[in-house]
Amino acid sequence: MHRRHFLKTLAATTATAAATSAFPQIVRAETLGLNAATSPGNRLAIALIGCGGQGRGDMGAFLASKRAQVVALCDPDDEMRDKALARVRETYGETAAPFTTRDYREIISRPDIDAVLIATPDHWHCLAATAAARAGKHIYCEKPAASSIPEGRAMVGAITRAGITCQIGSQQRSSSEFQRAIDLARGGYLGKITSVKVGLPRDTQMRPKNPPPPRPEQIPDTFDYNHWLGPCEALPYFKDRVHFQWRWSFAFAGGQVSDWIGHHYDIAALALDVARRQPVAIRNARATFIDDSPLYNTARDYSFEAHYANGAVIDVSSAHRDGLTITGSEGWVYVARGKIDCSSETLRRLVIPAQSRLFANGPKNHMDQFIDAALTGSAPRCPVNEAHNIAAAAHLANAAFRSGRSELRWNPATETPVDAPDTAPFLRRTYRAPWVLPA
Repeated sequence: MHRRHFLKTLAATTATAAATSAFPQIVRAETLGLNAATSPGNRLAIALIGCGGQGRGDMGAFLASKRAQVVALCDPDDEMRDKALARVRETYGETAAPFTTRDYREIISRPDIDAVLIATPDHWHCLAATAAARAGKHIYCEKPAASSIPEGRAMVGAITRAGITCQIGSQQRSSSEFQRAIDLARGGYLGKITSVKVGLPRDTQMRPKNPPPPRPEQIPDTFDYNHWLGPCEALPYFKDRVHFQWRWSFAFAGGQVSDWIGHHYDIAALALDVARRQPVAIRNARATFIDDSPLYNTARDYSFEAHYANGAVIDVSSAHRDGLTITGSEGWVYVARGKIDCSSETLRRLVIPAQSRLFANGPKNHMDQFIDAALTGSAPRCPVNEAHNIAAAAHLANAAFRSGRSELRWNPATETPVDAPDTAPFLRRTYRAPWVLPA
């Protein structure tokens, strides 16, 4: 049963029947839109899965939209979920009562939810997204698409088969400065492209400065740590292993490389028109690793080149200037968040015709564009197949770093390494029972 049919049934149901329903009403009828200016058929009922800082930040865009209603919250940490609930009540009023749970599967099973916002740690993206797709729910998922290439492939398959909308949170695609840089490169205004340099963050000491205690810490009663771990190894609990800090451990993510691949690198891939393909090789790969804490092990400083079959090369380094520099025979463009510059006043003043732009409808809030796509069936700005290809570059680079290889060749058609069996353990994840990688 889909939500729109459910709402019609709910509106016609007596109060007694509603009280005994297997799916209790999670907000008042007017909150659902039954008596509001925006009808339920033009409004998405959205559940937040992952109520940490990123999830709450993303949720703000949906709370601000008249075409969306946040109706459910999920997080294995009650404190994170309570923070999200407070944010919901700031917007909808103190009587707002979204459905809350620790287990995302309770979200997936509800017919009164149209879409999910997945802002979990990376290791949960695949399981949550594939389950949502199979249940026919639209998906907004934070980047990277998945924490491994097989997981990304599973997401692409499930979402394609379901025919639902999935937008990945590479929101720079929706910003004016990045769109202009893409159009300058793709439109030939820079001439023949000779160099593309992507500067991503190094290990910037965002981690705790003090070492962890010598022994595991007590798990708070308000936190289902075992469920938070999910398919990952049953590592001992330390508070500095979880919220936000998980990204510095290969057990859960890929460090700054995978954390940022969906931003500046994503724009570079669009500018070179290679977002729909994967690299055929990672070359000149070098990295040093975090070695000052037993909890963290991802790359501290790093560099690599991603080579594509059409000859395109993207040069990535934590030593490059933050952002993206595209150089051609006729000029260059540099772009980062909130800033753009070009090699000449001609390029700065150039008016690019709308019909020549990659995104003809121009800049728009990334979440609003997702709502458009979900409600109308139009294409999302960052579809999962492209996001999977972008994330693959990070996973390949990390596999090269971890195996000590300066070069890793890759077969995009089979998504397998070429003559590099030593990299296999770094390109897949072993799921802890009872969790299973979706087929």
